[in-house]
Amino acid sequence: MSEHIKAKDEVIIFPDHPTYEEKRKVWNTGINRYPAAIFVCRNEEDVVAAVNYAKKHELDIAIRGGGHHFAGTAVCDDGVMIDLSSMNHVKVDEKRQVAIVEGGAKLGDVDAKTQQFGLATPTGTVSETGIAGLALGGGFGYLRGKHGLTSDNIVGARMVTADGHLIDVNENNHPDLFWAIKGGGGNFGVVTSFEFQLHPVGPEVMALDVMYDYNDLDTVIFNLQEYMKTAPDEITVNLAIVQLPPAPFLPAELHHKRVIMLSGMYADEVNDTVEEAVIQPLQHLANPIMDHTGKVAYNELQTKLDPMVPNGVPVGGTSLFFKEMTNEMLSVLKNAIENANLPMVMAQLWPLHGKINRVPAEETAFAVRDAGYMLLIDAEVSKDDPETCEQWLASVYEQLLPYAHQKTSYLNGINPDETIIKNTYGANYQKLANIKGKYDPNNVFCHNHNIAPENA
Repeated sequence: MSEHIKAKDEVIIFPDHPTYEEKRKVWNTGINRYPAAIFVCRNEEDVVAAVNYAKKHELDIAIRGGGHHFAGTAVCDDGVMIDLSSMNHVKVDEKRQVAIVEGGAKLGDVDAKTQQFGLATPTGTVSETGIAGLALGGGFGYLRGKHGLTSDNIVGARMVTADGHLIDVNENNHPDLFWAIKGGGGNFGVVTSFEFQLHPVGPEVMALDVMYDYNDLDTVIFNLQEYMKTAPDEITVNLAIVQLPPAPFLPAELHHKRVIMLSGMYADEVNDTVEEAVIQPLQHLANPIMDHTGKVAYNELQTKLDPMVPNGVPVGGTSLFFKEMTNEMLSVLKNAIENANLPMVMAQLWPLHGKINRVPAEETAFAVRDAGYMLLIDAEVSKDDPETCEQWLASVYEQLLPYAHQKTSYLNGINPDETIIKNTYGANYQKLANIKGKYDPNNVFCHNHNIAPENA
């Protein structure tokens, strides 16, 4: 019989515990892993106890913030799973314009609190995503053009390192670690809380919401690329190619129809000049099928895409960065989408411009600063035939790789792979490996897009 150990308010859940099956599950139901122990942490002391337990028993550690990465990096076989989901408190320091956010908070938790003060930090576009994984791996959202990545807005953190020490990390304390967590993933310890820079946003914003026919994809992409050449930092545009479900809120003629969905936001006040020069061109990239562009509450915009990423679905995905969308690249992508024998495929092409492109590659761990577009592909995995999805995603990646920008990927949107990791971090990889060697020489934090430790 396994013992149930309590350390203050924290409980270690072993495989014979009645909640073990529930606690080991993550968002992607295609992930099925069995940790040796799960620590349900409610405070920093619990996290320290969990790390020390793993050290004592010589076990690897997986860290669950939101548990939303489709690769299932939040859970591991035979190691310790540190579950931060109960540590989801958000506090706003209005004087400093900083949000103090615990490591288990989701984007919706952050937005709900910060919008009470008319403030926001750049996050993602699905409110159920965990802030920790998003921020440590980059973080692309509607504020990226004006205020950068989520990781760019980290101004401090509290962390438990592999040796069980709780430390403050910022530009003055452990500056090497501060640099590393701004894009270097969960390689360096457990972040128990973040401090994020806040910016005036909302409560209402101008939200772009246009639907185009898939047959107009070439025209839409060409016009969008021309538009982005002079686009101001304030505008952010996300393009998604998806086959619509037979949902009751959609007209019957759109059921099962493949379409282009254009979403986005203008991160400032909108006047007639802005509407005419910045917003309207995006409403006429081709002949729209539907157009619901208009002012909405920022929190409403931040939850609008949640139904596109439902719980309880097995999914896979891949990602690449591109300098531009070429005819050859688009031809490969279209052919792959049109011939995918899968329950669901969504391809997203996000133009990148503004502040995220002006940060020098060496300034933070996140090194992909001069790409023009990010491609994210999500696919539903058939429970009866998971290999088909895996093979299809691998094929799409290999076919598109020759067109990709320096063979880089968004690590929050792709399975861990050593070559992809090294390509993506580029010249920053060696520095990250040295920092890893300093803070986690035994690679305890290895269930992630892993950076092998190297002695500095």
